[in-house]
Amino acid sequence: MKNPDFPEGERGSFAADARLSPTLPSRYYHDPEIYGRELRAVFQRSWCYVGHVSELPNPGDFRVESVADQCIFLLRAEDGEIRAFYNVCQHRGHELLQGSGSRKKRIVCPYHAWTYDLDGALIQAPHTDRLQNFDAAEFSLKPVRLATCAGLLFANLDPAAAEFEQAYPGLAQTFSDSLPAIENFGAAIQLDYDIAANWKIVVDNFSEGYHIPVAHRQLTRVLEVGSGNRSRVEEHYAFFESRSRAGYEGLELEAGLPYRSWTLWPNTCLLSLPGCENLIVIRMAPDGPEGCREHVDLLTIDGEVSPTVEALRRLFAECFNQEDIAIVESVQRGLKSLGYDQGRYVVDDRDDWYSESGLHKFHRLILAALAS
Repeated sequence: MKNPDFPEGERGSFAADARLSPTLPSRYYHDPEIYGRELRAVFQRSWCYVGHVSELPNPGDFRVESVADQCIFLLRAEDGEIRAFYNVCQHRGHELLQGSGSRKKRIVCPYHAWTYDLDGALIQAPHTDRLQNFDAAEFSLKPVRLATCAGLLFANLDPAAAEFEQAYPGLAQTFSDSLPAIENFGAAIQLDYDIAANWKIVVDNFSEGYHIPVAHRQLTRVLEVGSGNRSRVEEHYAFFESRSRAGYEGLELEAGLPYRSWTLWPNTCLLSLPGCENLIVIRMAPDGPEGCREHVDLLTIDGEVSPTVEALRRLFAECFNQEDIAIVESVQRGLKSLGYDQGRYVVDDRDDWYSESGLHKFHRLILAALAS
């Protein structure tokens, strides 16, 4: 019996068994109606990466971020805790903050000067002292749920969503086991890219290693392809550890150093490249049905930019990320072709390193979210 939540394409219905399934129909990568459903069903209900604690070192420090089409801000309050709020005044909806900076004691709306403390409470609203049935306590800023995992900050717009630890069991342990100094990490380098491809295509590309020997010749000089060592696969994340080769220019690598990757539902991918303790966090923010904005945080111990870190930046930013951007933009154009609708997942019973089973799992999560 066909699953009514699985889409049909020219090669048949998406299937629960990756070994038998055609890929998602191409409309899932450019249809405006599907994109709108994803904003609501995926991004407004999931834990999404929004930054690192090192970006907010002092009380009053803030950063404006976005979760898909929703603007929020992160702020370190006077008690030292980092909180998140929707970036909107409760009077007439004006945005409160722009960019990043510091507010010593309060947040003042630039429209009518409604004023909030760092806990989000309305503490001043001009000319409301004689307003009938007005209670300032009812007009506090609306909070957004925030979780911290190994210094990484995740926001969730859904008050009813499961706690972060329930959604990502054991994730923090994979970070601390792999990177013992991660609690001392800071943002060393930040990069931004506007990509002419649906956000899912970028996550798709990260979800499989099948393309690496073909599309990333330089990366195969660093990564021993197929050398899986450790792994952990949960419903909402996957962790894999491989091994390095020796001899990439600028990196004094020994063979066998760990190369680690994580894929987190829905739109966060992470790498730890061999050479030093580091973590590259990549967030794919949707920007319309056929575009996304990729933000990258390269985290190192105390945010240090050493020669090795600079070599890692070059390897990522100037080599394989540029290759990936060219790949995903080509795929986006191809998915609009009348000559294509569906392919096949390359998955067999052995489920080797090249397998696209992780890609199929990601698509199952998409379809489950859209059906809920």
